Amino acid sequence: MGGAGRADQEYVWISNASNLPLFVERVYPGLESAKKALNVQVRVAGPSSVDLAAFIATVDTECTKGAAGDVQGVIVVGGWDDALASEVDKCIDKKVPTVVTDGDLPMSKRLTYLGTDWYKFGRLHGQYQCQYHKEKGLTAGKIGTISFLAAGNFISARQGLRDELAATCPEVQVVADEESGTNVEQVAANTAAILQAHPDLTGMVGMDSEAGPGIVRAIDEAGKAGKIIVTSNEAGREFMNAIKDGKALMINMEKYETMDFFAVLYLYTFQNDIIRNLYMDQWLQNPLPAIGDSGLIVVTKDNVDVILEATKPVE
Repeated sequence: MGGAGRADQEYVWISNASNLPLFVERVYPGLESAKKALNVQVRVAGPSSVDLAAFIATVDTECTKGAAGDVQGVIVVGGWDDALASEVDKCIDKKVPTVVTDGDLPMSKRLTYLGTDWYKFGRLHGQYQCQYHKEKGLTAGKIGTISFLAAGNFISARQGLRDELAATCPEVQVVADEESGTNVEQVAANTAAILQAHPDLTGMVGMDSEAGPGIVRAIDEAGKAGKIIVTSNEAGREFMNAIKDGKALMINMEKYETMDFFAVLYLYTFQNDIIRNLYMDQWLQNPLPAIGDSGLIVVTKDNVDVILEATKPVE
């Protein structure tokens, strides 16, 4: 592991919005840690905006390089669109090791999925929404959600939320699901529309990194700060202050460093034939685990100060 003879190997992480602040803050350090630990090259690729066509083209380009021996493996961030499954299949058909992170493509030929279990993510938010409704003395409630509506991982998350509400506090129900588009302005506008359509709304769940800030902005503008129970996915370190300000009650953090470090490690293990099942060729019998749940970190008023202190940027 980490032998000098492999120092020229290059692994590529590919995503839409590849320089999203949250990715820079959380994903890049995980990739950098893998680079140092394994003594290899790790590169970031993909459009800086949400551009599915450009994303697909980038995957195709990098896998073509892989087929020529110039790239040893690719990481595809799968949560953007299920159409990426066919691109992953093309990579595997070219015998370019390919893993998926942060939103599975289960129908693809990917070697493994490493990332958040989005159904569990939804149930987690359901648990906290039920808890906070109860603490506020609400025996019934109406919740809105913001996410990528068409993406498979967010479909799973919304189902997990509904299942948890039905099991734990059935009088609290989801009344609206709106689009995020990874755009704070779009989230704010769609949240405002939910608030207008449901003036008795009691909760909002933000499921991607731009959802939380947009939800909080819209609620502030509507003069309902602190009156709507907000639980959200993370949006960078500064957004944690929404908990201190009472504008959000729970924020989950995905373990980006974990999923991306191990994604590179898995590709390295596969590419360099480090371990085999039954001594069979790795392309005949994939030695990697099929799925890895990287888990979630839950931030509430009880631990937000600890999290903020622990995540201070290094000078």
